[in-house]
Amino acid sequence: MAIDSIRKVAFDVDCFELDHYNDEKPGVWEEAQDEITKAEKYTESLYEKKSEFLNGKDIYNNLEPHFANLRCEIDQLEHIGLQSSLIRSKHLHNLLQAARERDGDTYHNPKIDHVTVKLPWYKVNNLIEKLYIKYHRTEIHKYYDLVEEYIHYGSIKKYDDEKYCYGMYCHWKEIREGYRDMMDDEETISNHYHTHDKEWQYGVDPKKCKNLPDFFKKRIRRIKRNRRKKEIAEVKRENKQKIVQAKEHKLRNYVSLHQYARKIPGSVYWFVDKNKKFAKNKKLPFGVLYVGESKNFQNRFVAYAPKSSDRLTELERKMKKKFPNLKEEDIKKFIRDPKQCCLKEVKYNFLSNDYRRKYFEKRLIQTTRPLLNTTKVIDYGDKA
Repeated sequence: MAIDSIRKVAFDVDCFELDHYNDEKPGVWEEAQDEITKAEKYTESLYEKKSEFLNGKDIYNNLEPHFANLRCEIDQLEHIGLQSSLIRSKHLHNLLQAARERDGDTYHNPKIDHVTVKLPWYKVNNLIEKLYIKYHRTEIHKYYDLVEEYIHYGSIKKYDDEKYCYGMYCHWKEIREGYRDMMDDEETISNHYHTHDKEWQYGVDPKKCKNLPDFFKKRIRRIKRNRRKKEIAEVKRENKQKIVQAKEHKLRNYVSLHQYARKIPGSVYWFVDKNKKFAKNKKLPFGVLYVGESKNFQNRFVAYAPKSSDRLTELERKMKKKFPNLKEEDIKKFIRDPKQCCLKEVKYNFLSNDYRRKYFEKRLIQTTRPLLNTTKVIDYGDKA
């Protein structure tokens, strides 16, 4: 009987909502939208007319009825919202009065008949109602929070990877559609007399507890357990963050291969004939054998490093090509003798740029006129 009385309240609310919010027939909202659409279409048609044919009085006469109807329909929407609230209020007041009579502290006439009824502990007086109000959440609570969040923070929905803001009515319709998908037998959001809501806080259902102290004991245990889980998760998160920070600290001086390649300073190098035995230069106290450039001279030097075998180095092969009559032993002896031949390398950060490095090499070749450089000098211009 108690369920039936509450269900009648829900039916009363539903009848009102179904009369004004439904998909079968247009309501006041659709009428207001229709008036706005008509006004928009009329204003759009004005663009197609020439200015000399526009009449301000005709424009006013055509738009004024749409705006007048729109004002009335907006007032109706406000009245519908007020009526919906009043319907709920009148029933809630009756239920509140009945709940007060169920309270054990309420005075009752001792001369009337009293009966003894055996009830579960949570059905004594209006205890179960209090527990539901304070410790239970239905699907209605979730959608109420969604609407509340929309009102305070606005709502943005994505369509095809683009963001569009949409109005409260569309937001409400979307919530109702989601609610219908979850509950096929319900028609409106107000139908909250369903029986499958089991979202008690911390999963503690009073109907499964021995008594009220047992209910609170289980809640406290669940609260402490959840708190411990959060603390453990926080400690794990902090430890993980510390590991990441320690790793980042250890790797702070490490760079990627791409970054390393960009940071390697380029080099320009040259070999000199200290005693001017083969290379002559009137301006310098020594002769220059060869001038070269490299983005990474450490890799390039492998070609010039003296070999343990009888093979000639790259510089020695250049000498052999320049002086074919010289013996290989004499060439090796000359190149590998530090008193006769030595190497100079200069490296700067700006030489990592290919153009500047080649330009630096070209200027050096023009100045020193090395003996073994056979490549034609290309004029790159004086680019900074």
